[in-house]
Amino acid sequence: MKKLRIAVAALVAAAWMTVPAFGAEEKAVTKESARQTASQLVPEDGAFQYTEQCNDAFEVLYYSEEERSYYAVRVSIFTGEVSSISSTVVDDKGSREAVLTEDEVKEIVASDAGEVNVDDVILDTVAGRKKYEVSCTGDGFEAGYVINPESGRILKKTVVYL
Repeated sequence: MKKLRIAVAALVAAAWMTVPAFGAEEKAVTKESARQTASQLVPEDGAFQYTEQCNDAFEVLYYSEEERSYYAVRVSIFTGEVSSISSTVVDDKGSREAVLTEDEVKEIVASDAGEVNVDDVILDTVAGRKKYEVSCTGDGFEAGYVINPESGRILKKTVVYL
């Protein structure tokens, strides 16, 4: 009997948590509203590619010809808030030489992300091409970077908001 009461209480609590608060208005998040939110976070020349729902978010993809980069923005289907942004350069695969030091790479990340704690800096080599992989945390976000070790160009960046 005690197990039955606990189960019923759990069901009632779960149902109660899904009921909107009295007087609360539900904001409908649509593909179009997600696209409008994302459009404010990409370069001006960003050309819209598509929007698709992926689990609990709309993923909106843009392409910037000027930067030769794709931008993916994830917008929560529940709140309309941006949960992550990532960018990927199309034509830069890294470098054969590692000219930049770890400290210089940390400066590049700090100038892009602001005040962050750099957790890891790894110089990785794949198919003879070197890239710095950097992970860091800031106030309310985690970020990952892939940086060309010769030019300092950010090849890939992913920011996840907490």
